[in-house]
Amino acid sequence: MKINAYNFNKISSNMGKEFGSVRKGEEGQYSYMLQPIEENILKTSRLNNIKSGRDIIAAIHICLFVIDGYLKNIEYELAEHETNENKDFVRAILTACDPFTNNELNNIVSEKYDINTPDGLKSYFEIPVMCLLRIEKSIETWSKEYGSGGYIYFLETQIGRTVKRDDKMNYPKKLHNIISYLY
Repeated sequence: MKINAYNFNKISSNMGKEFGSVRKGEEGQYSYMLQPIEENILKTSRLNNIKSGRDIIAAIHICLFVIDGYLKNIEYELAEHETNENKDFVRAILTACDPFTNNELNNIVSEKYDINTPDGLKSYFEIPVMCLLRIEKSIETWSKEYGSGGYIYFLETQIGRTVKRDDKMNYPKKLHNIISYLY
């Protein structure tokens, strides 16, 4: 299915209506998922010397369409939205949260979720979607504050010293059941 520019830019809003997002101040409860995604974004930025929040947001939108495609059993045509600047961010994000991209993560996720069923897929992807939406809001905030590279600047100041300067992409080694004690 082909995605026009309008729908490409609406994916966050649509996924937010379905899944919600991590509220400001509650990020710590989701750190097991946020941390590897953010570390991978920072590593990718360093490796490719790309700091634009716009490119990271486009990558997030592509990832949200990939996830939405899994949930609806639709294959979206996303090639026209992929660029040299965002394709590595897409890979980095999916490695951190997509069990169909990362076999090691698949083994971890499969212990807790039946990702071969629609309900199991939706249950698993709830937290990654919420985290991606939170990261997008962060990018918007830090870009307003410090310009297009503001989010990468923020990551460098917050976690930069702890993130290795290599190309090894991270993913959650353990999954937590956050939902049970949030509600």
